[in-house]
Amino acid sequence: RRVLFRSAPKLDKDAFLIARTTGWGDVNLLPGEANVYFEGSYVGTTFVNTASTDDTLDVSLGRDKRIVITREKNKDVSGSTGIFGSNKSKQLAYTISLRNTRKEAVKIILEDQVPVSKQKDIEVKVNELSGGELNETTGKVVWKLDLPSGETVKKNLSFNVKYPKDKTISNL
Repeated sequence: RRVLFRSAPKLDKDAFLIARTTGWGDVNLLPGEANVYFEGSYVGTTFVNTASTDDTLDVSLGRDKRIVITREKNKDVSGSTGIFGSNKSKQLAYTISLRNTRKEAVKIILEDQVPVSKQKDIEVKVNELSGGELNETTGKVVWKLDLPSGETVKKNLSFNVKYPKDKTISNL
């Protein structure tokens, strides 16, 4: 049995506590809603999905506000646009800060994403991932971190998008 945290600050700035257990198929669990108590307090409900074929069962135990996460666009770099011939290039950069205010160290999986182009005339070039693992098909970036008590860790994510100057790129 393991406990870890997951966060995708692009979508939600909170860290979510996840309990992972193996060998759960031997206990004859039924699928359904379960009440969750964490450190002696009721924190809400979760759904236990026993229809999963994985050997590991993940159960969400809710948000933990003691892991403080921010994701900020670097203003000195982000949004800078250049025109080169018939193309524009836009650079974006983010800094993700994680601070552990808990009394113990935690393991956390941090996720973010870089854009993925499906068009030949639009190129995405990753500049920095701060040690994150990139899935080039989905653009998902994953950092697996050990975050000591009282410590702050920063991860940088930056990329360039090159596209024809007659096109408009949104959601950047």
